[in-house]
Amino acid sequence: MKTFEIEMVRTYTTTIEVETADHLMASDIKRITMYNNVLEEEEDIYDEIWDTLGEAELQHMDVQTQSVKVIER
Repeated sequence: MKTFEIEMVRTYTTTIEVETADHLMASDIKRITMYNNVLEEEEDIYDEIWDTLGEAELQHMDVQTQSVKVIER
């Protein structure tokens, strides 16, 4: 029996919408999404973004395979 290691590099795009407080700017949402200096009161927004993103990725992804590498072990 042979064993193979398969490395697949793929990219995909997922777009979601999240409602937030009026005072937040696009730069705030980017910072929160990347978890850069997130304030305690922004933790719920971070969780909502990633929960929504995770659900959307499971439902639909526009996936393109960039490369496949196969190595016989």
